[in-house]
Amino acid sequence: MFRKSSKLMIVLSLVLILSACSGSSDTGNVEFETGNPIAMVNGVEIFQGPYERAVQRMIAGYQQQGLSLEGEMGDTVKERIHEQVLNQMIQVEVMTQEAQKLGLAPNDAVVQGEIDSFRDHYGSDEEYQAALSDNLYSEEDFRKLILEDLSVMALFDEFVGEVTVTEKEVEDYYLELVQEAQDQIDARKAAGEEITQEQMAMMAPPLFEEIRDDLMNQLVQLRTQEKQMEYLNGLMENSDIEILIEE
Repeated sequence: MFRKSSKLMIVLSLVLILSACSGSSDTGNVEFETGNPIAMVNGVEIFQGPYERAVQRMIAGYQQQGLSLEGEMGDTVKERIHEQVLNQMIQVEVMTQEAQKLGLAPNDAVVQGEIDSFRDHYGSDEEYQAALSDNLYSEEDFRKLILEDLSVMALFDEFVGEVTVTEKEVEDYYLELVQEAQDQIDARKAAGEEITQEQMAMMAPPLFEEIRDDLMNQLVQLRTQEKQMEYLNGLMENSDIEILIEE
């Protein structure tokens, strides 16, 4: 079932797009079919072909990490992957439409410039085409991916912007980590487990001064994701979304 508040996972790393799953499968002569529409977003269709290819890429990514997708547990993971991919495609479509409506989406020249950069990275057009095929991207799929990614980033830059946190917020965040560690120690003791001083020291976070910068970065990232989700949820609430397949 589609959930408008599902976790945001749509900001892509353009640098890694063609290398994340490279060599993960033997694609052979891939036929990039469009297929039938599986969802409608404000009257715009999302098609089965790109959806199935995105699912295959995510499954390949799991397998590259050494995760087994066999058996009942594997079937459950695959089911979640299908749901996650569809949710992501709908979210991205909503935001791309918004960026286009507001004039924030990149023009054809900018998109082509990104494509040319990727092609240059691979040295020859043959290697570039092979990289697309290996990762189950048609040229149309990849062009659309770059358009969407740049549109989403432009939208977030405009309406979310740069997030800052105060020193007190970082200190409070650290105290929460300290309390969480103490709660874990107390729970283990309550269960009858004997914990040495050395073990307790290992469970406790390092001194604040040692990890302050890392904590600040983590907190900025969390706050940014919260603001992105808040903005996205508002767009989703005002969008007309229809799922055309059984989930």
